[in-house]
Amino acid sequence: MKIGTKIALQFTFIVATILTIFCLVIYYLSENYRQQEFYNCLRECANTTARLPIKKKEIDKKLLKIIDRNTLDTLYGVQVLVFNDENVVAYSNINSDAIYYSPELLNRVRKEQYLETAYNDKQVVGSIYDDENGSAYVVLAQANDKYGKEKLENIKDTLIIGLFSTIIITIVFGFLFASHALKPIATMNSDISKITAYNLKTKLHTGNNRDELARLAINFNQMLARLENSFELQKSFVSNASHELRTPLAAIKSEIQIALEKERTAVEYQTTLKSLLHDTQHIIKLINGLLQLAKSEKSDSEVLMSPLRVDTVLFEAQEEVTHLFPSYEVQIDFEDIPEDDRLITVLGNSALLKTVFTNLMENACKYSDNQKADVRISFNRRNCLIAFQDEGIGIERTEMNKIFEPFYRTQTAKKYRGHGIGLSICKRIVQIHGGRITVKSEVGKGSVFHVILPHV
Repeated sequence: MKIGTKIALQFTFIVATILTIFCLVIYYLSENYRQQEFYNCLRECANTTARLPIKKKEIDKKLLKIIDRNTLDTLYGVQVLVFNDENVVAYSNINSDAIYYSPELLNRVRKEQYLETAYNDKQVVGSIYDDENGSAYVVLAQANDKYGKEKLENIKDTLIIGLFSTIIITIVFGFLFASHALKPIATMNSDISKITAYNLKTKLHTGNNRDELARLAINFNQMLARLENSFELQKSFVSNASHELRTPLAAIKSEIQIALEKERTAVEYQTTLKSLLHDTQHIIKLINGLLQLAKSEKSDSEVLMSPLRVDTVLFEAQEEVTHLFPSYEVQIDFEDIPEDDRLITVLGNSALLKTVFTNLMENACKYSDNQKADVRISFNRRNCLIAFQDEGIGIERTEMNKIFEPFYRTQTAKKYRGHGIGLSICKRIVQIHGGRITVKSEVGKGSVFHVILPHV
């Protein structure tokens, strides 16, 4: 079932339910009002009719019946009976030799003083009328509310016709309303069906930019922008990775071809093998970097975290860097000695953080003539701060925002061996840990990379 049809039917059901309850309440109140009004009329009729034969006993009863027929025409077929203390009929406005009545009804009237009830299709009112001599007469008045029931029947017919007419109108307008209300969604579906991986630049119309559908379109457009950016990064990644791998592989192929062109001496073969080993190590390092970049793109929830002292991980990274590059010098120091270990303890993954620190130490040493990196640890009320400072080549101001993109290398850094993926790995890992990485640099004077991580 379509949403429009479902909305229209639900709307109709709600309106029909409300109208049905309204009609039932109106009918119930009308019926109660009719009954009460008729009972009041019967009571007045009974009192009026009984007053004369009880107070004026000498009055002619035939004359009273004539008066009753002329004065009680507002009540259809009303019958008035007056019973004395012995439950004997003292007066009746009907001409009948045999008058039937219920002794139990008379006893109830004497007990309750006033009674309203129904018998067959007639309404009955019973009351006590006391005369001057202290005698208690029971006055019964009964009649069929023919005109009141006809009016109530007319009200019922009117309510039924009105109810069904309103339901039909509600169905028609419900479908029109649902169609109009869902028109933006239909338009949105049509636009979405035209979007493919090759035209992600297509955007949905956002309408008034205020209602829920507009917010949905805005969020969808933002998602498309993120997807487009991801696709562009993927294309760039594949293109750059292919280029970076092709260069050393082409060099290896050329060296092998040259070596096979003629017989070589053992020394020449050894020189060729050393060159091939160097190029192979270069490829392995590039592939490891690509794997680290892929791992850093995993969901944050997939990374196992535990409390770690930052200085411990830094010293491990220092040891690894100096072992691989004996000529590099890395100095680590505290700006302030922490009184509480928690100030330098973060919730993180040791292997990933060591990758960040190793990359930043290597970069600081590699791009500095003195091959030295100065690492400073500090902290504040919320974060632990690690600064990696060098006296290297520096970074142009126009390139500051690009250095964290995969495979991007600054103009001054291209004369050094590298692949341009280390800083993008560092940024992603720091983001996984809920932190951020910033840089300050001046060309020819060096750079300072700040890693800011929330401590426990």
